[in-house]
Amino acid sequence: MTDAESTVPASAVPEASATPAKPEVRSTAKRRRGRAGWIVAVVFAVFYAFDIFEALSNLVGVLQAYSDAGVALPTPALLTIIGQIAAPVVVFVLALWGTRRARSGSAVLVFLVGFAVVAVITLDLQSVFRSLVGF
Repeated sequence: MTDAESTVPASAVPEASATPAKPEVRSTAKRRRGRAGWIVAVVFAVFYAFDIFEALSNLVGVLQAYSDAGVALPTPALLTIIGQIAAPVVVFVLALWGTRRARSGSAVLVFLVGFAVVAVITLDLQSVFRSLVGF
């Protein structure tokens, strides 16, 4: 390198100004669930409510069958039915919270996956119930 190449012209060097550079202003507005997002949430709330209704009807039917037979329902079996009631509620609340800033298409996918998870949990708890009760 020669001296001519290593020297930088004065016009190429930025001058220090008295005012500091302003940082980039980011939008602080949070994205919120729109009308379509709430419609998706309400439609899936109906599907999750069907699963809750199914678990409640199982609870009522099993309690009635055991009381007609004069036998107490085992506590672990009762806990599996309560788990069947609680699973859709917990998963729906998590899906609703997780999609609060998501677009409608993404929210549909999250609610569908959550509904599939509820189905798996419900079937698992039903098989545990049948192994505990034996009929």
